[in-house]
Amino acid sequence: MSSTFFRVTRRGAAGLVGALALWGAAAADEVAEPSISASPQPAGPSVTIDQVVSYRDGWLVIHAVRDGKPVVPGSIGHAPIRAGVNRDVTVMLSEPTAPGTKVLAMLHVDTGRIGSYEFGPGSTDVDRPVVLDGKPVVAPVPIR
Repeated sequence: MSSTFFRVTRRGAAGLVGALALWGAAAADEVAEPSISASPQPAGPSVTIDQVVSYRDGWLVIHAVRDGKPVVPGSIGHAPIRAGVNRDVTVMLSEPTAPGTKVLAMLHVDTGRIGSYEFGPGSTDVDRPVVLDGKPVVAPVPIR
């Protein structure tokens, strides 16, 4: 099994946008470069991410941050997302957040059993993070 992540290039994302528009699967302005936009969140049992853009169905995954580094491949929550623009995506967490900390939101694709999040310790060959220009698509989320 390969240990590489699912990769997207800017050229590949642009070509996919054109193909989807031709097929009528999505409007060209709905499928842009994969990205996550997040605002500071109140401490508690969930986080709501402002916007997630994905070129295909997948997962918004929340990772704890300890000693300044994300805890991966483990996660503290995930929510399904659809191809295109997803707004106000709420993720329930397995452990509540505390004020003054932060978590990391990461975009993953759904490549294993469709509709079942499977990436984690001992299972890193499915539902991999989306990588754009050699870096995972992530956003830090400060907790206030």
